[in-house]
Amino acid sequence: MPNHTRVFISYSHDSEHHLQFVLELAERLIEDGFNCVLDFYLDESPDEGWRAWLETELAAADFALVICTPDYLERYRVNELVAPDTENFSGLVITEAIYNGYATRTKFVPVLPEGGKLQDIIPPLQGQNTFELMLDYLGLHQLLKNRPIRLTQTTPQAMGWSEPSATNSKLEQLTQPQPTLITPLKVSANSDKKNKLFFYLAILSGALILGTLIALLGF
Repeated sequence: MPNHTRVFISYSHDSEHHLQFVLELAERLIEDGFNCVLDFYLDESPDEGWRAWLETELAAADFALVICTPDYLERYRVNELVAPDTENFSGLVITEAIYNGYATRTKFVPVLPEGGKLQDIIPPLQGQNTFELMLDYLGLHQLLKNRPIRLTQTTPQAMGWSEPSATNSKLEQLTQPQPTLITPLKVSANSDKKNKLFFYLAILSGALILGTLIALLGF
């Protein structure tokens, strides 16, 4: 399954042997499913010019592999984007200004040919994890495969209202104060007490009335 990671290769055309190394690297990346961009694959110079083409490709790339050699470092130092011999195009070099303009959007990865030296790495990439190819190809492959996530601006989504779940309803019911219930037993007991009181009062009243009548009849 193709990996859509876009990889741009920046190099200097030091020799035919070095160019062959760059081409073999690009072909291996393509075989492994990466979207590899190399100026050598163009049939002619781009209409917009090499600088505009380079900047467009860097803006679209997830990674830019910088093949560091003594010649590449020298051209970086003199801020030379394209070699003077335009008839025999010799690759594109990342200048300091271009690096500073795209370092926040594209991950630049220093690469050394086999036997290369760390001092050949351009200054802004000094101290970064460097891959010597093809010895460290598997490590590079893993890095490119796990490409960094590009940040995109998203529109916040409004939270939709939904019916409360049965669990939430039960929880709300449990947290609400519950009224105190009077049991029928207590109500019945109170009624019995009142009835007995009325009964005793009635007997007492009857006795008083009866005593009064007897007293009157005696006189």
